Amino acid sequence: MTVAFVGCATALAAPVATAAPEGQRIVLLVPGQEPVPGTTSLDQYKGLDVKLTALGYTVYPVPTGGLDLVKESQQIKAAADRATAGVEVESLSIVAHSYGGLNSRNYLKNLGGADIVDNYIAIGSPQYGTPGGCLQLPGFGFDGCPFTQFMADLNKGDDTSGAAKYYSIRSAEEMADGRLDGGQCRVTPIPNLAHIVEPSDERVQNAVVAALDGSCDGQFVTDADGSITWDKTVFPANGGRGI
Repeated sequence: MTVAFVGCATALAAPVATAAPEGQRIVLLVPGQEPVPGTTSLDQYKGLDVKLTALGYTVYPVPTGGLDLVKESQQIKAAADRATAGVEVESLSIVAHSYGGLNSRNYLKNLGGADIVDNYIAIGSPQYGTPGGCLQLPGFGFDGCPFTQFMADLNKGDDTSGAAKYYSIRSAEEMADGRLDGGQCRVTPIPNLAHIVEPSDERVQNAVVAALDGSCDGQFVTDADGSITWDKTVFPANGGRGI
């Protein structure tokens, strides 16, 4: 401890208390599938990046492509490790769109992310897979097919592992409802919104900010483990009956 001498050698000033450094509120932005091979969806996140940075968050875009979800889960882990190395961390959150919600949740569930992530916010993510994924090639989006080993491992046991808070934000026109078993905040679906532009929509961005602040602008639901099947999560506009 540093002390100051005042007046004479025997007089000590009271020690000055120093405030502990404030921790960083880190947010990883994980995009969905590449709209065109060789491009990324990170442009959709520019407005949210600016908004969160202005609110004091430390934001790191993670340039995944939504093609090889197993490999990209490792990429997200590496990004989280780099972002938190050597800094005081107040919170670590992941905001992910579409397939980005799948590789991100695999990081939480199977690669240790559930031990350090505070908030997992999925935007328009087909959490139990999408039939469209079955039409894609291995390494180019096929992992998102409901019948793959990746999806079986992802949805085995508790979907909402660890101490993280799980949020689902989606358009009312989504092809999949994004449900998870366990505890999940399901934000009220947003109308008149195309899937591909969800991250750039101001209403979605405001829902993300609210979630990061701990609010559930919808309904918090606790479904029993194993109570959800992929066929009941698609076509939610069909009264939640699936196919």
